[in-house]
Amino acid sequence: MIFIFASMKWLLYLLSSIWRLWFFLVFITVFIAFIPVLFFFTAIIKNHMIVAKLTSYWSKLTIWLSFIIPIVEREADINKKKCYIFCPNHVSTLDIPLILAVLPVPLQFIGKAEIAKLPLFGYFYKNNSVIVNRENRKDAYTAFVRAGLRLEKGLNMCIFPEGGIPPENIFLKKFKNGPFRLATDKNIPIIPITLPDNKSMFPQEYFKGRPGFVRVKIHKPIYPNKISENSINDLNNSVYNTIFEQLKIYEK
Repeated sequence: MIFIFASMKWLLYLLSSIWRLWFFLVFITVFIAFIPVLFFFTAIIKNHMIVAKLTSYWSKLTIWLSFIIPIVEREADINKKKCYIFCPNHVSTLDIPLILAVLPVPLQFIGKAEIAKLPLFGYFYKNNSVIVNRENRKDAYTAFVRAGLRLEKGLNMCIFPEGGIPPENIFLKKFKNGPFRLATDKNIPIIPITLPDNKSMFPQEYFKGRPGFVRVKIHKPIYPNKISENSINDLNNSVYNTIFEQLKIYEK
């Protein structure tokens, strides 16, 4: 019995590894196919809007060809003529392509500076995202200023308020105030997004993971109030509680 259990465990590890490799190959292949047009609208005719649409198509192809099927629930329609700050919980490297695939608006991320150092991919990432070194408070402030300018130009921003992927045992990490200060300063609504399945579908451990259905809950917009430290904290708490309670519902 123990031998059968161990054999099944290693078989699952093998199948997960094969699928993770397939996901990586799909991601890279689609990226290479998109390089000429991405380069054109990044380096020659700089157009963040078009690049945002291209990355959305790239993400959709990657998700579908990897046999990941999003099940999206919306509490309200997204007004494509307005700008929003989207705040999802962060549990997996799958989060970014999944969000790009399901949101019907031009979108950029505030992302880690380390990713910009990757060969080739880092070039496009650096020029089409807002890069932040979270260890440097001055750099973090500058990043949010740049994000504000992108919002003024009609781009939506996606910011993970946890600041990174927390350890597996953390249900939902405390949110940082950056995105809520930005929303209050610019008087832009925040839309929380709950991702309940990515932690199990595409975990940090390479030998785990699987294709299948993945749920995404896009909540109704939450609007900031007057500019004050209390209103920023209230907005933080409101978004945090929305995602926290939804995660608890999904766990039942």
